[in-house]
Amino acid sequence: MTSNPIKATLLFVLLLAAGVLLSQPEEIVEDEVIDIEPKEIISLIDVAKLLDSKETEIVLSDFEIVSTDNDSELLIDKVFFSLYEIKQKNIAPKKIYFYNCSFNLSDNAPLIFNGWHLSKLNIIGCEFLVPIIFEDTEPIGELSVLIENCIFHDDFKLVGDKLPIANINLRQNSFATLLLIDLPLRNLKLYNCNFDANQPKFTSRDSEKTYYQLNLANGYFGNIGLYNNEFNNNELSNVFSIDMEASEIDELKLIKNQLQTINLSYAEVGKSLLIDSLLVVDYIGILNFDFPESNSNIPWYNLGGEKLSIFYTEESDLVIPYQAKSHEELSDNLKYNDLLSAYTKLNTLYHDRGDISSANGSYVEIKDIETRKQAFTQKINPTLNNLINHKLNVFLRFFSDYATNPGKSLIQSLWIILIFTILYMFTFSRWDGMNYRYYLHQFSRFSEYLTTDKPIDAVFTKEITLNNNDIQELRRKYETEGKEMPRILKLFGGPLHFLGKFRYDIIPGLIKLFNFHPGRWADITTKRKRIWSGFLILFISILFLIYVVIVKFINSLLLSLNSFVVIGFGALPEEDEWFAMYLSIIEGMVGWFLLTIFTITLLSQVLQSV
Repeated sequence: MTSNPIKATLLFVLLLAAGVLLSQPEEIVEDEVIDIEPKEIISLIDVAKLLDSKETEIVLSDFEIVSTDNDSELLIDKVFFSLYEIKQKNIAPKKIYFYNCSFNLSDNAPLIFNGWHLSKLNIIGCEFLVPIIFEDTEPIGELSVLIENCIFHDDFKLVGDKLPIANINLRQNSFATLLLIDLPLRNLKLYNCNFDANQPKFTSRDSEKTYYQLNLANGYFGNIGLYNNEFNNNELSNVFSIDMEASEIDELKLIKNQLQTINLSYAEVGKSLLIDSLLVVDYIGILNFDFPESNSNIPWYNLGGEKLSIFYTEESDLVIPYQAKSHEELSDNLKYNDLLSAYTKLNTLYHDRGDISSANGSYVEIKDIETRKQAFTQKINPTLNNLINHKLNVFLRFFSDYATNPGKSLIQSLWIILIFTILYMFTFSRWDGMNYRYYLHQFSRFSEYLTTDKPIDAVFTKEITLNNNDIQELRRKYETEGKEMPRILKLFGGPLHFLGKFRYDIIPGLIKLFNFHPGRWADITTKRKRIWSGFLILFISILFLIYVVIVKFINSLLLSLNSFVVIGFGALPEEDEWFAMYLSIIEGMVGWFLLTIFTITLLSQVLQSV
């Protein structure tokens, strides 16, 4: 220890401190709230000196960066505003890390980092209250930029035309106005970022101009991936979400993004395009959007809902979407043709990929637009031919989604059959024999049973005897000739015999077994028995009504089916009843027409699947 007095002294101090701590009595340690230390405040000139030091790896952590009078040498006056610019003097490559820093310039002037030679840039957990611009960054090697958990209260721009940057990753950031990336870039990925438009800032800008929250227009990109990002324009009509107009992109992936508007006009995707779980509220600009037909996967549910639009820009840079909905838009034939061309291009893609569901969905929207065009044409220049075509399109949309949905056409046919079934229930049919005379006969027999002392078998004697004779004859024929009868007759003969016995033997027997109302109604003297008998009469009447409805419904359904499919029996089954006969004729014509459309729809879908 004598050879190194400094080390000896330090060791002595540590031993002495340890002895003092051990000699103190044990105390109960209470939980204390740890206060977060405030950030150290530094000026822009201090930041410039730190960044331009000789160190190649620079870390700025827990600083609040403000502007002071000493920063005047960094202030540059423009025509209408001033900005702060920090340039690199020492051109050695730098690795720069910003951690938990706050940029809060007092005069809200933009801050530009200009001409920096960077091999790495990380910005994590920082807050920017002023516009931030990285301009003409010179990438050294495979430059990767990571921006994570940051809050941008104003514009954030990465611009330049130097060598392409390798990677820019933005994760879990919040943007209040604009994120602009206008530089050559190989890989751009945005994960879980939130673009929430600041209403006061956008309202203070020119209302006759369209602004974007993410601007990637006119750029050259290798791969772009946007994953699980959310855009909210807070109901500002001139604020759109994403602008990729006229950009050249090798690979584009849009997965689980929510936004208001995306502009893909004149953009070109060279190698692959993948879009899924894309929720667009308003518009998708699609004019002259080029994509690889052999390597594009865009299910139609991402684009459907008549969101495809043609964007045209006014002199004030205000974007006006065209969707062929209003009369004014439908009168513009050039834009109408451009819109249909964009739809047709996507529809062709789906057919080539064998995505029948998406092909049908896009085709339905094409026909919807054409139907609107026909309605507009009929209004300004009516012709019989156009009227017929328009009404046929309207009907085909209702019946089968323009011959793309055989399931829907079958369901609509069933509804037509059911409607005619209900109409047939109010007509007489020889198949069930239920007419006005039948109801009077049943009422007369039941009244006789209630007003006389006759038992039920006496009231129904004649009909029961006649029908029992028929039933017994059927039974004998079934037993004696059973060996010579085909099995199909045996199959139907048994149920017919059972139904006959049930109607004419079992039901009256059940009434007789329960001994309902054994005497005349007039002989019932007590109020309690009258109430009980009245309740049973009502119950039997309801059962009879249910029986009539069921029988009439089944009979009418069979008659409706027979008429709808135009089977017939060489003559109309209800030719003795004029109303039912005319209904059969009308339903036969309707059924022939609808079944033809159903057949065509089914065949078209089968052939597309081959």
